[in-house]
Amino acid sequence: MNRQSVGPEAQSHPLHCEIHAWSQDWHLAQVYTGFAMLSADHRIRLRQMYARSGGADASKPQHLRNAATAHVKVIVDGSTQLYYDTHDAPEIDEQGASASDVYFKRSFSPETIPPSLAAKVRPLGLNYAVYLDGFDRFELQRALADLSSAREKTVLLVRLVARAFDMQVVSQGYRPTVMAMHAAPRPSDAPRVLFMARAWDPADQPDRERCQQEERAEINETRARCVAMLRKEFGAAFTGGFKHTPYALEHYRHVLLDDPALASKRRYLDLLASHPICVATTGLHGSIGWKFGEYVAFSKAVVSERLLYSVPGNLIAGRHYLEFRTPEECVDAAVTLFKDDELRRNMMQANHEYYEGYLRPDRIVARTLEAAIGCRLG
Repeated sequence: MNRQSVGPEAQSHPLHCEIHAWSQDWHLAQVYTGFAMLSADHRIRLRQMYARSGGADASKPQHLRNAATAHVKVIVDGSTQLYYDTHDAPEIDEQGASASDVYFKRSFSPETIPPSLAAKVRPLGLNYAVYLDGFDRFELQRALADLSSAREKTVLLVRLVARAFDMQVVSQGYRPTVMAMHAAPRPSDAPRVLFMARAWDPADQPDRERCQQEERAEINETRARCVAMLRKEFGAAFTGGFKHTPYALEHYRHVLLDDPALASKRRYLDLLASHPICVATTGLHGSIGWKFGEYVAFSKAVVSERLLYSVPGNLIAGRHYLEFRTPEECVDAAVTLFKDDELRRNMMQANHEYYEGYLRPDRIVARTLEAAIGCRLG
């Protein structure tokens, strides 16, 4: 599986990577973008084979029926097969793992990996939606393959050309690109606390398993209590609340965002820039939420529920985030970061360094390739 010239030196010629993709799912955006960045920098030669997924697999549990839309296969130099699984849940796709040389799993938990596959399943890392700056021909290929009419394809081409030249197209919406989705530390900023969240509707799928309904209800209650207690503790120094959705409006009016417009991606990123302290809670299936990855990318001091899954690199509680198990502990941790300037600034710097080494899209993908082939990319 490894090249013969294993060692710290870069390989003598670019790797040939062939992506076999089946979905435009947001879970995969970071992986797609990482490969596109490496290709644009001429560190790999990239080819893409795209065929839209056939849809949900009704034979699987409800929460795994669409899991394959968050998977992608990559063949390196015509022989080494890598599999990327960015789904929230910890279950391993045993068919994909068995056919692969290395299987990279977002929600990586050794306890859920079959012993026969343990040697090839490795942690992928933190995940969040991020796209290439400018024009991405691989994204265009995927998008065109998902459209049927000539009119739809023409509209898409106009939007992508406008995006490449930084032109404003109202219907295009805001695009979280690599440049827009990271920032260096701002240690001189006054401490402020941010926690924006959503409430999940436990019954939005009639066949959802009871345990999955209960998980959503528990997530909602934890988030609501955190918002209420943080508001009480920090007053005007806190910004946060639930996104205005029909379910939240019915069940959580007391912890809604003051202004529903704050939930837009552009407004959220503006707020993120001005809040040194950010709170993250556990996502679906116990996953590390996307906001955690965004906070690290923006070099924030993070307060987070205990992480249930492992990621590459030495991401440590106390250094990169303060951990909590209850809303009361969440407030205590936020107060600690609010009052301790040195701890807050050191954490911001540590997360900036982690982003540059392990989370920037090209680095997260490059590390998977380096781990699989045994030599360093240029």
